[in-house]
Parts: sequence; C-alpha cells; structure tokens
Amino acid sequence: MTLSHVTPGVLAELIAPHAAEAFFETVFETRALHAPGSAPDRFTPLISLEAIDAMLAEGLFREGDLSMARAEPRLPDGAWLREDGLVDRGEVARLYQQGATLILPQLQARHRPLADLCRQLEADFSCPVQTNIYLTPPNAQGFQTHYDNHDVLVLQVEGRKRWRLYDAPVGTPYRGERFTPGRFAQTEPRKELVLEPGDVLYVPRGLMHDAVNEGDDQASLHITTGLLAKTWADFLLEAVSEAALRTPALRRALPPGYARGAVSRDHFDEAFRSALRDVGENADLDAVIGLFTDTAITSRPADTRGALTFGALTPDTQLKRRPLIALELAEDGDHIALVAPGGALTFDRDAEAGLERLLAGATISLSDFSAMDDAKARDVMERLIAYGVAERA
Repeated sequence: MTLSHVTPGVLAELIAPHAAEAFFETVFETRALHAPGSAPDRFTPLISLEAIDAMLAEGLFREGDLSMARAEPRLPDGAWLREDGLVDRGEVARLYQQGATLILPQLQARHRPLADLCRQLEADFSCPVQTNIYLTPPNAQGFQTHYDNHDVLVLQVEGRKRWRLYDAPVGTPYRGERFTPGRFAQTEPRKELVLEPGDVLYVPRGLMHDAVNEGDDQASLHITTGLLAKTWADFLLEAVSEAALRTPALRRALPPGYARGAVSRDHFDEAFRSALRDVGENADLDAVIGLFTDTAITSRPADTRGALTFGALTPDTQLKRRPLIALELAEDGDHIALVAPGGALTFDRDAEAGLERLLAGATISLSDFSAMDDAKARDVMERLIAYGVAERA
C-alpha cells in the first residue's frame, strides 16, 4: 500500500508566531490560543462583506443555507424564511438592521476560497473541516454564553469582536452533545480579548464563550472553521466491531434474565473484562487504521474543477496530481484501487506504475501506461481528470 498526503502547513501560517508543533503538544483540545494577525486584510480574499451582500442579492438560499441569531431578544425559529422554505432576502436585511447576526453555514460547499482553506486544514488535522460565516451588525451579539461540541479556529476578517472565555464544565464533549442553556452556572470570564482583522483564535470544544461586536458603526465578519475530529472512543468502537468478526464470544447474547435482575453485577464485570482482553488480543489495528484513513480521504468531496473544460486528451497531454488532496494506492484483488476524495477508483494492475508516479509528484502522460493498450490508457487518464485526482500540468 502506498500512502501519499499533501504537505501540511497552513495551520503554522494561521497561528504564527506560535509553532504548529507546540500547538499540538500543549494547546490542542486543552486551552484557547490567540494569534495576532500579520496583516489586517489577510483574510479578505476568503470572504468579505461585499461578497456576502452580493450572494444574498443574487443567490437562491433555502432553509439550512442561511440562518440568523440574536442573543436578546431572541428570534423566532425561521423568522427569515418564507412559507415555501426559501430565504426572504428583505427579511434577512431587516433583521440584520435590528441587530441579528447573519450566519452562512458550510459556505465552503459553494465558495471556492473557503473550500481550499478547508482542504489545507484537513491536511494538518486529518479530519473534516467546515466553515460557518458570522456577520454581526454594530454593537450586537448573536449568541449567549455557550460551548461548541467541536474545536474551532476563528478567523477575524473585518471589524472587531470582543471574546470572553470561561470554564470548560464538561471537558471535551461528544460531537452530538449539544449545549443546554441553563445547565451550568454562569462564572466570571477567565480571559477577555478583542479580535482585530487578521487575528486568529483557537477555541477547544467544551470551552464556554461568548462574543460581542465592538464597533459602533462597523460590522464584524469572521470565519469559524470547525474541526470535526474522530475520537479514541470512535476508534475503540470500530476496533471492537473488527475484533468481533473473528471472536465468537463477542457475538454471544447477553445472559437471559439480565433485565429482571437475574444476573449478578460480578458476572457482568467478569464478562466485560474478558471481552476487553478478547478485543486487545484479536483486533486488527492495521485494518482499523486503514478504515479510518480511507474514510478520512473518501468522505471529502471530489474537486472536479476543470474537468468539463479540459479539452481533448492527446499523447502530449501532461497531468499532475491535484494539490490539497490526500491519495492512497491499495490492493483490490486482481486490481489496484486509488482511494481519493469522493470514493475509490479501481484500475487494472498495469496502471499501477503510472499511478505511483502520479502520487509521488511526477507528471504523467499516456506513455506512463504503455503496458496497457491505448484505449485503456486513455480511460485511466480520463478518469483521473473526471474525478478530480489530476489536472493539466
């Protein structure tokens, strides 16, 4: 099996002068980190107030594509929607005038600069990354104090926003563990800071926080990149499932009568410890790691830009691997599988040498598949283009 991953590095740029290595050793999932910006306009190529204004005026937004929030007084659910489920543009603008924050969730799905940012961060974190865009009018607050169930990197694009950071009452919550208002007593902020344009703030999941626009006459625009990481609990659950394939004891039923108290706690304790030993002895960790790696790659959408405008494939056509994606070459019976964003592509064995050259960073052409007849060689090159694996060199 050949693994080929893009070189990480955008995190180091975002959090400079802090080092990425130190971030993963002492900060990640543990505490917040503020990185002052190197230039106030460094994030404007990603998104801007003007771009959002144009999107709202020209685009078609349905329920789920756009939402709004206001800390006080709170907005009724779907106050910005029409009866047919489409976003009411005029109502969005009116609610914004009245202090509501405009939110564009997962805008990376329709805005290329944000998609590229996510791909770069995915190379650093080995997990899916999404973006939510928050546009808050002057002197307004979108949300009351809360925590998120995934880690975030906040990129301040325009305006200024005051952040207050509190305690982490539940540590590192599960992805599905939503914040429940009123569950935790309000404390005094442990830290307070103002994000200026170009600044970055890392907030680990579970850390209580709130944010208020500092400007009297300027909107605050920031990008929240959510890191949807897999946990050791996820890994252990898959390891148990994998071990159960070869361990009959793990597939046996719980003892009859346990629900009416006919089975002692000691019996459960002994059986549980035995099951843990069976998992430790029989789980194929390489298989579990491979599954997580394949899922991390294939769960990302294919980047097919340029596929329709590529033009004719000729003997002189040179291809290179598309940047910002991870690829894996794996055995697939009598064939070879290229695991890529969007899913695995299966090829004849004779394509392996050319694919390995592509993964290694070399440019390839039809001549790199000379072990195949011309029709099959063309099929390989065309599929690499169609599924966003390769682009014109």
